[in-house]
Amino acid sequence: MVLIGLAIAARQMRGSWLSPAAFVGLIWASYVVGCLLLTDYEVYPAGLWVIVLFVFSVQFGTMMTEGVSGNSKGEPGAEDFEGNTLLIWSDRSFTFGVLFALIATAGAVYLLIFSLEKYSLGFSPLELLSLGHLWSVDRYSGEVEPWPVRLSIMWVYPAVLLGGVSFATARRRINKYMSFAPLVPAFLIGAVFAVRAVLLFSVVCWLSGFVAVRYLANRGTYALFQKRFVASMLALMVCGFAFFIAIDTLRVFEGGDDVGLRFDAPRIYKYFFGSVPAFSSWFHFARIPDPAFGAYTFSGVFDLLGIKQRQVGIYSEMQTLAGGEGTNIYTLLRELIEDFTLPGASLFGVLLGALAGNASRLRSTNSLLVLAGYYAFLIFSPITSLFTYNGLILAWVTAAFVLGYRARPKGLVTARPVAV
Repeated sequence: MVLIGLAIAARQMRGSWLSPAAFVGLIWASYVVGCLLLTDYEVYPAGLWVIVLFVFSVQFGTMMTEGVSGNSKGEPGAEDFEGNTLLIWSDRSFTFGVLFALIATAGAVYLLIFSLEKYSLGFSPLELLSLGHLWSVDRYSGEVEPWPVRLSIMWVYPAVLLGGVSFATARRRINKYMSFAPLVPAFLIGAVFAVRAVLLFSVVCWLSGFVAVRYLANRGTYALFQKRFVASMLALMVCGFAFFIAIDTLRVFEGGDDVGLRFDAPRIYKYFFGSVPAFSSWFHFARIPDPAFGAYTFSGVFDLLGIKQRQVGIYSEMQTLAGGEGTNIYTLLRELIEDFTLPGASLFGVLLGALAGNASRLRSTNSLLVLAGYYAFLIFSPITSLFTYNGLILAWVTAAFVLGYRARPKGLVTARPVAV
């Protein structure tokens, strides 16, 4: 009830569910209510109060920089962007989004051919379906795809982020349709590896780019729960649920004459709602170790720099839930607490909120990317940290270059100094 109250209060003050203060409350209130009402997992109160503290910390930070009162709906909209910012975003996001989608598609085809050669398989449907199980076994034993494969398929993340921006700014219908193109290689990569994360993260990146543009273009008055948007989200959830079951089937299919869909309700509940109960159990019983100073929250960066190798799944220990299912997903909050202690995690929330609140008041490429990163970070937060995966970091770095660089106007001649 406290989480719901914080979410509604922020919505009333700011006037939009997409305001940074309201959005953090919406995400966590919805997820916690789902865990409590739709499952019989044991949830310890201390874990829930840590979630409340984190949400309040983020909201406090946003209101320090964004203010308390909402934006006026009478203010001008996107048409007054200085320097035709929306026009620049539209052209560049479409061009480079399609380009990166083509690179990611080529990478997906390369991955498929490499996988068939690796496991000595043909192109028959049943042999293609068995790739997911073979890759799952190898990946959980510590084997990863070669660097040429990884470097080619990771461009799917910049493509989907720019695709969301392109859809929100497109002036032509064909551009809107093409903004969904990056989801095709994301689906192919997920099907070959039999992993849900690639498509899940791709959808979240796409949505974060879309809603960030909408919020900035409408000066913070964009209504989230419109009929078309809600219908699209429901359709997306249905498709995601079907994809989840299909991937779960591929993971256990070892080849043969036929394949049947595998519907395992306990596993589905675990993946959708197991992280909050797992976190509350960990926090209730654990002895908090010495601070790791970012090794978990920024594990992808630490792994890339060679400071600490990132484990598959972040944590090796499993938390047993009701029904006997085990999970090693503990939400972002465990990572923050192990990195910075509980007071440090609260301070992290304040700084995160302050950064997002400041970005929401501005109308620039930097504010767009900060706000999109904030949305994506919070959507991921019931699962893990955005900075766990280097491909997602690449998405924001690439988008910053694509949308932010200043091209010299055509016909402009720069005068050279004349020696006197």
